[in-house]
Amino acid sequence: MNKKQIPQKITLLRKLIKKNGLDGFLVTDNLDQFYLGGFYFYPHEAVFLVTSKDIFCWTRELYLTDVAVRAPFMTVSADEDRLNAAVKQAKKCGLKKVGFDAAKEGYAAGRLLAKNGFVECPSLISQLREVKDEGEVKIIRDACRIAYNAYEYVKPLIKTGMTELDVAAELEKYMRTHGATTTSFYTIVGFGEDCANPHHVTGLRKLKAEDCILMDFGCVYNGYCSDITRSWWHGKKEPAEYKKIWQLVDKARKAGIKAVKPGMATREVDNTARNIIKAGGYGAYFTHGTGHGMGMENHETPYNNQESDAVLVEGNIVTVEPGIYLPGKYGVRLEDTVAVSKTGAKILTKK
Repeated sequence: MNKKQIPQKITLLRKLIKKNGLDGFLVTDNLDQFYLGGFYFYPHEAVFLVTSKDIFCWTRELYLTDVAVRAPFMTVSADEDRLNAAVKQAKKCGLKKVGFDAAKEGYAAGRLLAKNGFVECPSLISQLREVKDEGEVKIIRDACRIAYNAYEYVKPLIKTGMTELDVAAELEKYMRTHGATTTSFYTIVGFGEDCANPHHVTGLRKLKAEDCILMDFGCVYNGYCSDITRSWWHGKKEPAEYKKIWQLVDKARKAGIKAVKPGMATREVDNTARNIIKAGGYGAYFTHGTGHGMGMENHETPYNNQESDAVLVEGNIVTVEPGIYLPGKYGVRLEDTVAVSKTGAKILTKK
């Protein structure tokens, strides 16, 4: 790629910059930087300044060679005082209104930028990241396939007496040996009463002969995340109540997925799943939203919950994950990741 071959995502950002009356935009979040330039920096090790004509990058000297090869469309410099270097460059370019994402800045950095005339503005790159292009959808589909196949591989291996950590280790080993670089989040494996905690911390509890199991996990593949949850009964004496809540959650999951389509309010996706659980008498035991956006982070906008005002559009990728949690007894959550297409939801968490 030469300097004239600017990534499409930077072109889209420039359109948003202009639309918001800005003449430049500062990028300090490392995932936003990866999204724009395709090069992964560790957190706090680079600063970008995007203008209508240039993309400046200040980073550590150790990155210079790789960035020059992989992102030749940027003007790259080594500087340990990266934020002030960006401020000086903005003044040198005569920029009058440079925006920055205040939600992603620390207090001291925000003060420095505001003092030098930079403008707080909405999360422009987060807006872009909500809508995935075909390449991103394919990568996330591959990440979801790795996670789903890990579930199918590990489930038959689970035996009475194994610990939650034993199972988590098997899941993570499978995903890494099939292309994942890391997990999307701390792998959750719960047995018995641990399944009643939606964000249980995987531990040393051993699986009993008659017990419930909940696994919530995902992986990062080529920079993008996957997320899947499965629940089931281990043994031949499944309690009637467990079977009832499992079927209720499954019904809510299927209805929630069916509700996902362009033009649907995310709040209504949540209502669709939540009302089924309420009608079944367990509304008080569904204690979180029905889902969240997925991409380079495991939780991104838009969210399928009651606090969101978002409306789904083609290219969004979201989870649908209703659950019922009975404290001290057991819990069920079933989660799929889906892509919003013209025809509705396409389930990604499958073979």
